[in-house]
Amino acid sequence: MTTARWAGLTYLFLIATGIFGLAFAPGQYIVDGDAAATFTKLADNTLLFRSAIVAELACYASFVLLAALLHRVFRDWSETSALVMVGFVLVSVAIGFVAIGEKLSVLPLLDGGVGQAAAVNAHFDRYADLTSLAEIFWGLWLLPYGLLVLKSRAIPWLFGVALILGCCAYVAGVIVPLFWDGYRSGPIGQFAGIPGTVGEIGGAFWLTIFGARSLDRR
Repeated sequence: MTTARWAGLTYLFLIATGIFGLAFAPGQYIVDGDAAATFTKLADNTLLFRSAIVAELACYASFVLLAALLHRVFRDWSETSALVMVGFVLVSVAIGFVAIGEKLSVLPLLDGGVGQAAAVNAHFDRYADLTSLAEIFWGLWLLPYGLLVLKSRAIPWLFGVALILGCCAYVAGVIVPLFWDGYRSGPIGQFAGIPGTVGEIGGAFWLTIFGARSLDRR
């Protein structure tokens, strides 16, 4: 199997573990604005919470592997862009592991009764702040990746455009709410991430099925 196909499979694994650990599972035990209810749901879904932590660890570990594989696929077109891409990934992963530490700190508190709800909520607040910081780099790495796709045409150029738009959406999702409270819930915030999703998921499937087209370096 080619390096590009391994990259595609790794990307799909990252997406699957990310959806479970970062999107699906938290919705089952976090109640916005209600620390006591969150604690109760956590206590009732401890296995799910632990599984989400494992999924996040797997997600971030696979992110490093993905960056290494994509670097190998695209480095012939621009070693500098490929290295910048890897650098952004490594920064995001480092922040992500620190954020997971906040979740690990919650586990001992679950045995202390609902009186620990405030402490649990504080850990989740710090986790959310760190994850927001990581989101900036989840976006930034897509810029050099998208530019490499456009330069190499190793996969269809439309994916490259979508990846660059995804970069803008991630960064805007962190920066714009600092000035506009309703951005995320409004139509712009709701739909801004669609191109990036198409670029990431579509590009991952393309790499998995077709690999990367071999073209002459430019």
